[in-house]
Amino acid sequence: MCDIYIYILLGLAVGYIGGFAGIGGGPFLVSFLVLYCGMSQLAAQGNVLTMMLGPMSLLGVMSLYPYVKQQWLHIVVGVISYCVCSYFGAVFAFYIGETSLKYYFAVLLIIIALLQFKSFVQKNAKEPHKDQISVYWIAILAAVTGILGGLFGIGAGVLMVPILIGVFKLKKEFARSLSLAILIPPVSYGAFLKYNLESPVDWQLVGILFGTYFIANFFGAKMGSKTSGKTFTLIYGVILLSIATIYLV
Repeated sequence: MCDIYIYILLGLAVGYIGGFAGIGGGPFLVSFLVLYCGMSQLAAQGNVLTMMLGPMSLLGVMSLYPYVKQQWLHIVVGVISYCVCSYFGAVFAFYIGETSLKYYFAVLLIIIALLQFKSFVQKNAKEPHKDQISVYWIAILAAVTGILGGLFGIGAGVLMVPILIGVFKLKKEFARSLSLAILIPPVSYGAFLKYNLESPVDWQLVGILFGTYFIANFFGAKMGSKTSGKTFTLIYGVILLSIATIYLV
């Protein structure tokens, strides 16, 4: 296990990244706890999902409130769909087991990295222009990301933001605000029930990560609103690809 100061630095760093990109930061938290702190994959995912029970992205959402208030119905639908489906993702995680879960987690990181690279190289692509998409698509997207969230211990944004922008052509600020707002309620509660039943979470670790993430998330969201994020997406993709390589070696 890691020293408490390492957890503090981890929470601050990932909180800032999460606010900047509109993501929950789950892949970074899970992989760091597993590869650096020696925690099992299932235990790491359970602790990260428990951290998401709190309003971890509240400050980030406050900085994007003008966009949030225009999407309240989409947020409510997304929260319900994600919460219910996250339980089934958690059940499947324990069904496939630790070894297979690590392999699939690495594959997920590679997919996310490729999405970032695609966003970076499309410099001349037409900018997204929509302010909203159908609430039915949000329900489906939240259900899929909820299953993957429970399965891999990640939040909605890491997959939802690239899909909303790249596939549905939603404007960046609307995609980021929608993703962060869905993370405010305890959307991972369904998954938490299963993980805590199988392996009780470390509440001290959860508290440290939540507190530090909560503070840093606001500043990351502020900075993310001032930049196109092109360079960030490249760095983000490279880091995820590197982590996936370590998992697979």
